[in-house]
Amino acid sequence: MKRMICTLLAIALIATLIAACGNDSGSSGGDITIVQALDMVSWDPINTSDLSNGYVINNVYSKLFTFDEKINGIPELTREYSRVSDTEWHFTIYENVKTHDGNILTADDVVHSLNRTKGGSAIGALFAPVEEITKVNEYTVSIKTNGPYPSLPTALTHQATCIVPKSYSDYAEANDDWSKPIGTGRYTFGSRLIGDNIVLNSFDDYFNQNDKALNNSLTFKIIPEGSARTIAVETGDADLNIDFSTMDYNMVQGNADLKLHALESQTVWHLGMDCTNPNFQNPLVRQAISFAIDRVSTLEAGHNGHGTVMYNSSTLAPTCLGAVVNPLNMYEYNIDKAKALMAQAGVDGFDTEIIVFRDEAQRIATVILANLAEIGINATITRIENAVFPAMLEAKEVPMFVTSWGAYCDPDMFLTRRFINSGGVNRSHYFNEDLIPLVMAGRASFDDNVRAGAYVTVQEFMAPEAPEVDLYVSIMFALARADLKGVEINVERPHNFYKLHY
Repeated sequence: MKRMICTLLAIALIATLIAACGNDSGSSGGDITIVQALDMVSWDPINTSDLSNGYVINNVYSKLFTFDEKINGIPELTREYSRVSDTEWHFTIYENVKTHDGNILTADDVVHSLNRTKGGSAIGALFAPVEEITKVNEYTVSIKTNGPYPSLPTALTHQATCIVPKSYSDYAEANDDWSKPIGTGRYTFGSRLIGDNIVLNSFDDYFNQNDKALNNSLTFKIIPEGSARTIAVETGDADLNIDFSTMDYNMVQGNADLKLHALESQTVWHLGMDCTNPNFQNPLVRQAISFAIDRVSTLEAGHNGHGTVMYNSSTLAPTCLGAVVNPLNMYEYNIDKAKALMAQAGVDGFDTEIIVFRDEAQRIATVILANLAEIGINATITRIENAVFPAMLEAKEVPMFVTSWGAYCDPDMFLTRRFINSGGVNRSHYFNEDLIPLVMAGRASFDDNVRAGAYVTVQEFMAPEAPEVDLYVSIMFALARADLKGVEINVERPHNFYKLHY
């Protein structure tokens, strides 16, 4: 009996030691399941700006810069960097960075990857100032621009700048197969069932051992319906819901097993219009629509009042550099003013369509539907899959739409993409040559005070142009199990999933 007891004690001691070693490894926080509303789109980072895509692939690929809570750039692969002149930057990466297939990442990989980025469709105007990307030495890259570009480090946080090893991207392009990605991130690819789930496993050889994954794996589960995502966390089937529906806000209050994390976001919910569509070519009609929308009611419908109403027309959240909530104090909810503008435009009304692909957007569109009817615009709502939205935009099959935009603090990160360059995220197909020098003035200086003034001028120009109706900025929520540690939210979305652990 004594021998059996000693044996059992020995087994228990070994098990304890094994567990302790696992805890020391930094990846003992269990297997984390995250639920989100939309599936990712592609493992090729240069093909999409979709948030649901970026917050998956950022775990597999690394970038020269990642982002902080405000989406400002902070070094990731970059060990050190310097601005050599107003038009040249040098970036030195860590040495001996292992790729998931056991190779070593070099400056050649970075140059090749960023040149793919420059030629891709996702990043658009963010790389337009970049003239040349070259190798300085084995671990240093030079990026030359066509003029001052103070936003370059922040531009390098975009998911399209994920560094894909040359050997893998060459293979994937040659075989048209991106289904098994290889990067240098904290996680390796495990599996994917399109429309259902993505599984990533922690990478033991991640280059920054002081900041590696605190969990064993991440599983992203796709659940389109809001309350179903809430229930998944409530029942313990999931650990974190990163697309929390505020319709369930009251339901989760007081539940000791759950914790609701919140942060004021920079996510701008807006109504967009195709400015090349005959119905929306006249700025007076677009102004009328902006006066006709009851923004307070859209906030109530979309996010149960959790957010801040705004009256902008250029997607600047209130926390952006130089932001003005209501430029020129131009807009308010005023049906009489809206009707007068329609009459001034000589338009009695017309039929149109509002495209949506999320629950919140559909609820917002229902409010807008009633508002537009008061000024003679008869709209219907059509719900689509998010994956087909870019193609429909490009084909100009989206006369109106309700969606959100995660704004950077620095407007230079999106103004040219949204309202100057064609394609990409210029969803309203808006273009005005007079806007170009105003936006470029914000890029020409490294002085934030000068830049802020330039962006005020941009917003005042855009107010009467009204290519979109900015409705409100929502509060960002994440619903988690109460004992889940490491939950972080930035102004765009919950992030840093590698820190999640129990």
